[in-house]
Amino acid sequence: MLYNIFLVALGGAIGSVMRFSVSEIFIKSCKGFEHIFGKFPVGTFTVNVVGSMFAGIAYYFIIRNFDESSSQIKHFFLTGILGGFTTFSAFSLDFFRLFNSGNVLIAVGYAFLSIFLSVSILAVSFHVTKIIFP
Repeated sequence: MLYNIFLVALGGAIGSVMRFSVSEIFIKSCKGFEHIFGKFPVGTFTVNVVGSMFAGIAYYFIIRNFDESSSQIKHFFLTGILGGFTTFSAFSLDFFRLFNSGNVLIAVGYAFLSIFLSVSILAVSFHVTKIIFP
């Protein structure tokens, strides 16, 4: 258990540095194109799309080449690196697994509820905190 926590933490540190780097590089490379992107969060959007692409690639190779006893590889790459890079890749992977296994309604409900409830609770908690700590 402690070894798995170490793997997730190490992978998470690597993924977080990758997220910061990719986001910063992409934002800097888009300078001068503000008239196209406006206030669109290109850095976060790019990281989420790239992270989801890597999650698909990693998931394929992990399920193809490793059995369930190889959980350390999953902890390090999927939970650690990709989770530190973008948790959106975990959301995308969960949706894909549900959808791909024939649980289409559950997948769609998961996607809708995840987005709706996450944004809603963010807004509510922001406003409640604003009232409590004016």
